[in-house]
Amino acid sequence: MPGTSEHATELSPGRMSVPGDHGAEDVLKELWHAAVADTEENEDDEDAGETIAPFTGDWPGLAPRRLAAADPDAIAAEVAASLVEHRLSSPRLALAPAARSADLAAAIGWMGPVGDEDDAARLCAVLRSWEDRFGVRLIALSHDRLDLSVAAPPQTVEDALAVAVEHFAFCRDNLWQGYETLRLYAEEALVGSRHWTFWWD
Repeated sequence: MPGTSEHATELSPGRMSVPGDHGAEDVLKELWHAAVADTEENEDDEDAGETIAPFTGDWPGLAPRRLAAADPDAIAAEVAASLVEHRLSSPRLALAPAARSADLAAAIGWMGPVGDEDDAARLCAVLRSWEDRFGVRLIALSHDRLDLSVAAPPQTVEDALAVAVEHFAFCRDNLWQGYETLRLYAEEALVGSRHWTFWWD
């Protein structure tokens, strides 16, 4: 798994729980409600509800599974190669005792999202679900960024909106720091994209 040494990141595997102890939907539902509450707090009255439209504060549920048209591991190799060529200036290979890529962040005790989520194992539970539903592979971790390859990305805006809900819950900074609305994020960042990126500020 490529990574970068741009910033020193504390690794604390002893602070992590076990990914299998958490349900992906339970984690996402909890994070969704927190993200929506924070969004409502920061929206002007005239913009109320626009950020997460067409959804409301109610948890809309998980996006449906998509069948991968390509081999997830082959897509991971392609996306990782592109990432190394275009973004990572000094990648390092990491080996960790994990049965699947989704568990790597917890296995090494990655602290990237601390402040938003202190237990990477909860995020790993979501990554496990994305592995199963979208053929994702964790391909890079850095100080506060996580990169995934995606073998079965959404192909329509409607499908992408359902995935965008989960992304907003998983990492609200994705939406807050680059897109004005969930719909815009779905249209520009998710439709047909084989590379999902998350960063925590």
